[in-house]
Amino acid sequence: MKLTLPIICAIGAVSVGAQTVVDVAVSLPETFSTLVELVTTAELADALATTEDITVFAPTNEAFGQLDSAIVNNLMTEEWKLHLQDTLLYHVVPSVVPSSAIVEEITATTLNDENITASPSGEGVVINESSNVIQADVEADNGLIHVIDQVLLPSWVSNSIVDRATDASALSTLVELVVQAQLVDTLSGAGPFTVFAPTDDAFSETIDALTSENGVELPLDNDLVTTLLTYHVVEGIYPASAIEDGLELVTVQGETITFGLSDGGATVNGEGIVITDILANNGIVHVIDGVLFPEAAANMLEAEDMSNPGNMEDGAPTTAPNAAGYAAANTVAFAMSAAVALFGM
Repeated sequence: MKLTLPIICAIGAVSVGAQTVVDVAVSLPETFSTLVELVTTAELADALATTEDITVFAPTNEAFGQLDSAIVNNLMTEEWKLHLQDTLLYHVVPSVVPSSAIVEEITATTLNDENITASPSGEGVVINESSNVIQADVEADNGLIHVIDQVLLPSWVSNSIVDRATDASALSTLVELVVQAQLVDTLSGAGPFTVFAPTDDAFSETIDALTSENGVELPLDNDLVTTLLTYHVVEGIYPASAIEDGLELVTVQGETITFGLSDGGATVNGEGIVITDILANNGIVHVIDGVLFPEAAANMLEAEDMSNPGNMEDGAPTTAPNAAGYAAANTVAFAMSAAVALFGM
């Protein structure tokens, strides 16, 4: 039987007196110098020192040495700070549980809101079926530390931006379009990228509003699809905390997107950012409630109108092409062309 409990770790069975878990780690540089450096870089030292009743599963210097050096190097940079914080918080449980309480497999939710498992193994304890507790129940003023021989890896380490979108049921239309545009490899590559991902509802609402549009022929050219998608991608990692009112970023497509901040929350090109900071191993995803539309895509659709006599009246296009005016029309064609490509409709 599996028992689910909140867990807080302590290092060893040794009392160290009036010291926080951070003080304990700092006092043992031969074991924890890398951990202390990362906690300092992540600006988590104060939080870990002042939070009461926590358990820390503390990897040794040797444990960090087993990681891919590229991961460690990334985590030491400002751009990847949110990923570093997430990784470190995956090692902290908001309650105190001594090793003696782990008499069967238990599941605990960590401070990054993901679960770890702890199981008895021989005379010791194993975490996530791979990391051994090599010294248990080290006491500190605000909790316990258990020393472990492998770093615990949160879910972002094994998931790319495409993986994250695929796992999100509300982003299925976006994933289909990424497949159609043959951008899976690009958005699964090293990056890093920030992706602003429209929901299925964002596509559907636009489609419903424009069912009378008939000026765009299907299927859409892949160049147009690529233009639309890459307008939702920015090079580099921009967490929600980096968004400022009036911030402008150049997209991979080449045009600029503009951010706003108000009491209603953050927006990009006027579309609401509804979920933030979904971490991936090649960047970050923010979910938005509308589809962004670049001027270049409007120009491409205008050229298509001009080349199609059926869309002309007295030598003029029947629509007035511009980025705002085509935003809805393109979404209809965009989603419909994906259905044609994927399902033979």
